[in-house]
Amino acid sequence: MELESLLLTVIIIVNQIFCIVVSVNILSKKVFSQRFVLLAGILLGICGTVLFFYVEYYSLVFIAGILTLALRTKNKHWPVCIVTPLLTFLLLVVITYLMDTFLIGIFRLTNRPMDYGILTSGVLTSILYSMILLILTYVVSTGVSRLIRSKSYKTAINKNVYLFASILIITVIIIYSFIYIESLYHFPNEIIIFNGILFITLLVMIAITTFILVKINQRRVEIEKQEIEQYQLEKYIVALEKVSDDMSGFKHDYINILASLHGYIMNADKETMDEYFKSTIKPLLKD
Repeated sequence: MELESLLLTVIIIVNQIFCIVVSVNILSKKVFSQRFVLLAGILLGICGTVLFFYVEYYSLVFIAGILTLALRTKNKHWPVCIVTPLLTFLLLVVITYLMDTFLIGIFRLTNRPMDYGILTSGVLTSILYSMILLILTYVVSTGVSRLIRSKSYKTAINKNVYLFASILIITVIIIYSFIYIESLYHFPNEIIIFNGILFITLLVMIAITTFILVKINQRRVEIEKQEIEQYQLEKYIVALEKVSDDMSGFKHDYINILASLHGYIMNADKETMDEYFKSTIKPLLKD
């Protein structure tokens, strides 16, 4: 019985780590090959599971470190390498607690008792639970990836990358602290539901903060665009004024030339007119 319980625990932990690798690959625009994702998921799943039995949730630090270095080998910037695994941890926790809360709600509606052990009560149950978790992780990660790849969100995140990294680090620390406290009480339903609500609230707050920053960045871009357009308009007006002044000077010189020529013609002073032409008009033709 203890061996079966150990096997079921290993199945769930390995699957969760594999979900983390899949999600990181999706959020990083699939920089890793499918073969790498499969091998890394299996190897990290085995290593992470062994570490879990010794250091429990601190094994996530090892997983995050390995994934960060793997992203760095793909020439990703350090903030992106750090933020991506943290965002994956956050999404996976929220998905997991949504699933658990949903199952608890179903069992309560059917007046059947349920504790966290129901999720590891059998091999088929564990495999089904793991498959659903993997599918939801893929779907949610794909949706989040498309959102953060949009121009407005990508620009806002790039300009506030250190702020986002700080928020995610603090959030992940808070989340896993509450999970650790929950494990001390053997995962009672009430704490699972409370933590689920708390984690969803934190995710919503991060989403709202991101949305506000996006709007602020969009407004900043609009202001900068207006300032550039105003500067270009001022330069255009100055250029027009210069052209107008040049045209006015040309008109004045043109009238003077015509008046002089008219005077020479009226006086039949051909010699003086030829000299005026050579000294005044002919140099203009060379310009």
